[in-house]
Amino acid sequence: MTHRTVELDLEIYTFDIDFAAHVSNITYIRWLEIARLQLLVDIGIPTHDLLERGVAPVLIRTEIDYRRPLVLGDPVHISLWLTELRAASAILEFAITSGEQLAASAVQRGLFVNTATGRPSRLTPDDRARFEPYVAVSTPDLVR
Repeated sequence: MTHRTVELDLEIYTFDIDFAAHVSNITYIRWLEIARLQLLVDIGIPTHDLLERGVAPVLIRTEIDYRRPLVLGDPVHISLWLTELRAASAILEFAITSGEQLAASAVQRGLFVNTATGRPSRLTPDDRARFEPYVAVSTPDLVR
């Protein structure tokens, strides 16, 4: 069984480069954020719609494994899918590639929170159905 993924091509800018002349770890965090926001757009619930409902998507964990450095001029592609979808949280996995090579893999746990109470907010059945096509049955070999 296949699952949907968010697929994005990204650019490396001069401000993404650190003192060691490769992409800074902060840039990877920004790229993960861009992909997560695109997921919400792709499923039809952009962040501003969630906030209007009184729900905020928040991160509670980020883990990145850097496999090879990226430098100015390298092509960058990011893929995102889910490996777990719970009542109020999800685990997202990412592969950041350059050409045929894996540059980094990442895992994030996100939580939906009620903005008024700060407590977890369960997904509605409709929202859950929107996320389900992106849930992978097992983690692709590319990432781990």
